[in-house]
Amino acid sequence: MDLLHRPEKAGSTKWTLLFLLIAGISATHTRHGDGFLSQRFTRTIPSANCRLVRTNTLQCRNRTMENLFIGTDVVYLDLEYVIGGSLDVKNIRHLRWVFSSLTVINDVVINPENLITLDLSFNNITVLKNYQFDNYTHLTRANLSHNIIDHLPRDVFKSHIKLEVLCLSHNNLKAIPFQAFSFIESLKELDLSHNKLVTFLDHFFKFNKYIEVLLLNNNNLTKITSNSFADLTDLKRLDLSHNSLTFISRGLFDSLSHLQYLNLASNPLMNMASGTFRGLSNLRILNLSDNRLTQLTFGLLHFSPLLSSLSIDNTLIEVIHNTELLGVPKLNILTLKRNKKLKFIETYVFADTPVLSELDISGCNLTFLPQSIANLTYLTKLNISDNPWACDCRMFWFARWAAIKKGNVLMSDLTCGPDAYPDDMLPTLDHLNCTSPTIIHKTPTRLYRLKSDALLECRYAANPPPSITWVTPRREVYHWNPDPSIPDTFYKHPHAHDQLMTPLRIIPPRIQVLDNGTLWIKNVTREDCGRYTCYASNPIANQTDDVLLHIDPADWNRVRVISLIVGTQSAGGFLGLTLFIQFLRYLMNKFGVFNNFCSFCKRDKVSPRARQIYAMLDNIEQYKSQQLEKLRENYALQVTRIKDNCAQQMEWIQNSYQSQAKHLKDFRDIGTAHLTTLRDQYCDQVKKVRDYSTGQLNWVRENYVFQRNKIRKFSSHKVLQLRETYKYQQQTLNKVLENLPSLYFENCRAGTCGRAESLVFDPQEAESIDCYIKSKIEKLANLDASTTDLTQSRMSLYYTPSERSSVHKSPTEISPSIYINYIEDPPRGFLMMEEPTTSGYRKIGFVESVLSDHSCDDLLQRELKESEIVSNPNLPSTSGLAPPINQTIQHETSL
Repeated sequence: MDLLHRPEKAGSTKWTLLFLLIAGISATHTRHGDGFLSQRFTRTIPSANCRLVRTNTLQCRNRTMENLFIGTDVVYLDLEYVIGGSLDVKNIRHLRWVFSSLTVINDVVINPENLITLDLSFNNITVLKNYQFDNYTHLTRANLSHNIIDHLPRDVFKSHIKLEVLCLSHNNLKAIPFQAFSFIESLKELDLSHNKLVTFLDHFFKFNKYIEVLLLNNNNLTKITSNSFADLTDLKRLDLSHNSLTFISRGLFDSLSHLQYLNLASNPLMNMASGTFRGLSNLRILNLSDNRLTQLTFGLLHFSPLLSSLSIDNTLIEVIHNTELLGVPKLNILTLKRNKKLKFIETYVFADTPVLSELDISGCNLTFLPQSIANLTYLTKLNISDNPWACDCRMFWFARWAAIKKGNVLMSDLTCGPDAYPDDMLPTLDHLNCTSPTIIHKTPTRLYRLKSDALLECRYAANPPPSITWVTPRREVYHWNPDPSIPDTFYKHPHAHDQLMTPLRIIPPRIQVLDNGTLWIKNVTREDCGRYTCYASNPIANQTDDVLLHIDPADWNRVRVISLIVGTQSAGGFLGLTLFIQFLRYLMNKFGVFNNFCSFCKRDKVSPRARQIYAMLDNIEQYKSQQLEKLRENYALQVTRIKDNCAQQMEWIQNSYQSQAKHLKDFRDIGTAHLTTLRDQYCDQVKKVRDYSTGQLNWVRENYVFQRNKIRKFSSHKVLQLRETYKYQQQTLNKVLENLPSLYFENCRAGTCGRAESLVFDPQEAESIDCYIKSKIEKLANLDASTTDLTQSRMSLYYTPSERSSVHKSPTEISPSIYINYIEDPPRGFLMMEEPTTSGYRKIGFVESVLSDHSCDDLLQRELKESEIVSNPNLPSTSGLAPPINQTIQHETSL
């Protein structure tokens, strides 16, 4: 998660102080449990070493969890090197907590129900517990890499988790329970790299068919059974690099038809069967580097026609043959780097990769490039550095091609061999004197005598000297190379072979090529007559010429005459011998020589042929009788078996019918019993609910009546108390007026002091006040519960009736009697009044003033003020006077 720094705007300090003040008020305000600040108005205040990267992203570095305040607007939380304590992530959606030495997830992450992504990498987590992610109901991505987890319990992921990406790389896992990830069927990416895993068994991922990315690189895998990946039908990326695989099980990749990326690098693979990648029809990228491959098996890549990138670096391959890249027409990138034993790439290897754009064959042991590279029209990058190039005529074509492609192809350093001057390949190749073969002499047509020797010669002028191949009229082929250290076009062919590439093993050979390329034929025969083809080739070009060999006509005529004489003699001798043998046989039969002297030559009346026929007929009759007897026995046996089988089937059907009927009857009885039980349970539950509802209604009614009577009682008590208080004040004022000197009293009655009587309540005014108070109390008592102010105090004392009261008393039986506590007379000179408070009653006293020391005007002004305070309840009360009546009654009612 990339966190971007955004500078604070002007005036942010003022808003920060304001939010701190609001947060402090909301934390300390406890008036009757209400009046708190709503959470939607809170905002994160950056603590020490923390900063708001975005409005909903908080980033903290190098600090502890103490005094870390996280507001509800934070969705992304990024912590690095933050240690100590736990973290409540109830409002967090994305948490990244790394480099903080965390050990147990459950102890540090609390309320993770709303987490979507969790990154706890680079910590010290050792063990995951069973049902570890049971509360992570919304988690889709989890990263636990770079920890020291060495064991996964079997039920660690057994929960209703919707995890899609799981990373457990860079841990110490040696083995994983079979199908441990079966509970997270929605998993799409699984990273188990950089662990110590050894093997995977068949159908290990049977319940994870939606996995698209599987990383198993950098483990100790030695064997993966054939059906380990059989259920990963949606897999697109598979990494098995840096393991200990010595072979690939047959059919391992057959079901991975959607796989696009496969990495098998850095394994000790020595050979791969031709059908290894049979099922990878959508494969795009393949890496076979850093293995012990000695060759690419023919047909290995035939099943991946969409392959676009192939890497075969640092292997033991010596030769890339012509057909080994057949079947990948869309190959775009090919790397063959650091193959120290690669000495030769055959001429037509790149003819099978027409759209190749990047080719890297650096760091090999190649001496020349195949000319088929010149046909790669889409090539844009070629790296051939660090090779011992010979810079001879085999590379002569490269100079002209490089000059043409100089602006379109990016090439590496072109150097002739490791010790040559850099970038001197092209000048060296430009100054080579390389010429194509030109015929300067060939053996003319001659007549050869039979049984004589023949020398056929083709001499060419070329640089370098061309190799010569002779083809005889009987389609026998003989090769000759002037420099065996430089392979020619037919270097893989036997020295002498027939048209089926079968080597000729005639010792001593009758036909052979001499050291100068001349064909020598010993003891010429009729089959040697005909056209001999001479094929000369060098790296520049090739040329073909014919040499004719004919037999001398005199030898042909002599052969014909001798053939006729020998044939005639042979035919005459065979005819005479036949006539002589027949004559002798005639004489012996005539004189009975065979009948008298040769017992085995005598003939019976029945010829041997007839006896053979008779014996054959007897055998046929005997065989017929035996077959009929066997058929009869077989028929009887089959009839018996059919009867037994029919009786057995009838008995089985009867037993099955009886058993089914019995079961149906049992089911009917069980169903009847269940229906009865359910009906009884329903009636019982309805009765319980009805009784409970009735009891609750009675309890509410009793509570309401009790509270109403309590309020009435308290109000009546306070009214009587106020009346007694007012009467006492009136008596006190009368006594004060009686004790005043007659002079001041008369003056006051004559002047403005006469208005002081407004402070004294006469009985009629007291009765009007009582009526007003009682009407207010009745209105309060008759208020409906639905119209009461919800902001009233919730600390009122509710009456909860006991079982006895709820059973034996009705709401109307509560005594409405009122008990009045009478107030004792206070000492002389003090005006006592009790004011109800939350902790009890408070006494208020006024010290009697010495009226004699004051003038009449001062007395009248003071009485005027007090009368205004008593008559106007909206004015604030002064020291020594009772609070307004309405305020007192309202306060007491709330209590």
